[in-house]
Amino acid sequence: MVFEGETFYSCRELTNGPVYVLGGLAKQYLAPGWRVGWILIHDPENKLKKVRGPLINLSQVILGANSICQGAIPAILENTPKSHYSGLNRTLSIAADILYNGFSAIPQLNPVKPQGAMYLMVEILINKLEEIEDDVAFCQGLLKEEGLSVLPGVIFGSPNFFRVVLCPPPEQLRIALQRISDFCSNHKKVS
Repeated sequence: MVFEGETFYSCRELTNGPVYVLGGLAKQYLAPGWRVGWILIHDPENKLKKVRGPLINLSQVILGANSICQGAIPAILENTPKSHYSGLNRTLSIAADILYNGFSAIPQLNPVKPQGAMYLMVEILINKLEEIEDDVAFCQGLLKEEGLSVLPGVIFGSPNFFRVVLCPPPEQLRIALQRISDFCSNHKKVS
């Protein structure tokens, strides 16, 4: 998933060593709840021989595998028209631009422009806010005061960031941006 104007780099182009490729249906097929994915290993010199068994064991940890969805994978991969991918990328890219530009206009926030994703990360400039000590407090306050739910970055290993999805229609994204802007304005640090 790469937005127009961005460059895709294959992991194989970036290294001479073994490569793990993680794939799944969540992003390109908008099926995140299906929890269906796979691991491909490019290892022509068999350096990862000891890791293959544990990877298989790890892949079998879940109780009650999603076999119905697993059975759908061949048809999904074979029958999805190429227009699906370009249309989805175009839709998500438009949403990314709306959110990136909107968050850039809010002095207490610093968005990271995605190059191909279903979400956007936003840095919270905590020093420009009052009564907000971290990303969790930001997200809790936003939910309580504006009825808007975003995910705290700390759960992704990015403290003082939050994550928003790009999937809602543009008009809903603009409403969300206004609510986040109002929240930041209500908590802005007065010099």
